[in-house]
Amino acid sequence: MIMRMSLLVRAISGVCWLCAGTAQAQLANDLTIGNPKAMAMGNAITADSSGIDAVHYNPAALTKLKGRQTTVKMLTGVMDIRAEFSAPANYGSHALGFSDDPVKNSSSRTLTPAMYLPGLGGMTEIPVLLAPLAGLSINPPGSKFTFATNVYAPMALGYSRDSDNDPGRYQGREVALQRLTYFSPSLGYQANDQLSVGLSIGFSHQAMALNQDFRNPGMLTGVTRVLSEALCIPGVGDLIGGLINVCNGKIGPYDTLANMDLDLQQSLSPTYNLGVLWEPTDWFAWGAAYQSEARMHLQGKYRVDYSQDWQGFWSGLQSSVFGQVLSPLFPYGNVDEETGNASLDMTYPDNFNTGIKLRPFEKWQFNFDLKWSDYSDWNEFKIEFDRELDLLRIAKVFGAGNATDRSITLDRGYQDTWSWALGVQYEINERLALRAGYEYRPSAIPDDKADALAPIGDANLYGLGFGYRWDRDTTIDLGFNYFVSKQNIPAGSSCNVNCTGIDNLVYNPYADLNIKTTVKAYILALTYTSTF
Repeated sequence: MIMRMSLLVRAISGVCWLCAGTAQAQLANDLTIGNPKAMAMGNAITADSSGIDAVHYNPAALTKLKGRQTTVKMLTGVMDIRAEFSAPANYGSHALGFSDDPVKNSSSRTLTPAMYLPGLGGMTEIPVLLAPLAGLSINPPGSKFTFATNVYAPMALGYSRDSDNDPGRYQGREVALQRLTYFSPSLGYQANDQLSVGLSIGFSHQAMALNQDFRNPGMLTGVTRVLSEALCIPGVGDLIGGLINVCNGKIGPYDTLANMDLDLQQSLSPTYNLGVLWEPTDWFAWGAAYQSEARMHLQGKYRVDYSQDWQGFWSGLQSSVFGQVLSPLFPYGNVDEETGNASLDMTYPDNFNTGIKLRPFEKWQFNFDLKWSDYSDWNEFKIEFDRELDLLRIAKVFGAGNATDRSITLDRGYQDTWSWALGVQYEINERLALRAGYEYRPSAIPDDKADALAPIGDANLYGLGFGYRWDRDTTIDLGFNYFVSKQNIPAGSSCNVNCTGIDNLVYNPYADLNIKTTVKAYILALTYTSTF
């Protein structure tokens, strides 16, 4: 409910465009790296050379970069996020029979990216999806060591539903969850002709930001509407107003009650990546990489903007005898806005990848990867506030233990995932190679925790691309990804979005609605690599 993150210098600002443009609502890894070869081969790249992006995929592969090299990268993309909300036959029983919900049988769609700009205004809509990025590597002549650094975004989620009438705004009007690695000193060591190892240290900025409208379509707001319609008629309200006053504002099951704006970040969050690459023959290679977790304490600001009806309803109730008797349970309603400081303990999940590269024929190469991600670290998010909020006074009573005087717990219940990827490359000649790939990406979100905030179910990723050696010192790579994910959330099946119990206050804004979401992404990346 309350939940609401020189060439290299230019690259740091450019990655901000990348986060918004290429994977705005994707929690899974690697979609925001933008390496054309990895993209084209379905991210089956652990046992293969991935250029400067080996800093992320497998630092041991940095030993493939000889001499001094620099890589310039350009990315662009489009993300299409849709949601449909349909009502079952008996819709309204959860709200004492009221069924005049403007969200039912409606749809939401956004193509508007948003991302977090550190030091430049926080969460911001991005009008142009274009990202310039860069990295460099140095392998001294005759040395077994390769040194490198790169700028990339290992995680990015960001979108904006910018219409006041968009039904999806109750689970994210604007959302940003991103991790930007702005400095990554890395080392690859070639132990012998067959074995290489590598290490990279990532210094990252982590942000989590949310702007969200709030409503509560359930029994409690159904009761307040019944009382208003029964007592707020001419003569009756004046007669019993001193005893119980519910006539100063309207709170019903489908009314917008408040808007929450949350902005949390941590400027320095270190991680490390370890890699190994074994190439015993010309036709076989094996690689493995471990990407560490990061435990963080995000801090920032919050703002809750209450509707006039919310303020009027609770202020009027508190002024009556009934409200005074039960005042510990009710909001005060005497402020239109509450602001302050908030914090969140969060773990960036660790990952393990392993894969093989096969060259059974002179011109053909096949890559296969297995990947594990520890998303069970995201079992819940607990946001702590510096004071008691009006919303929390209600949530702590009817929030099933998910709220206290100064905190709210968002039950995510994410789970670990295993995924696999397959890539193929065909070398037409010494200068041109064609690539294709596929990756199956099972969702980290179980069915009973699905929602429209992170609308990613099981997904399929398709890749195409090519590599072209322009001359002895210059290589051009191009990669294209098509990503598609769909999920179906029947009414009452997920208590992160559409449960109907009286204790499901945190947080089910689409109670008793059937929800279907679709996410499609079209991503294009181009790199220019040269020696210097």
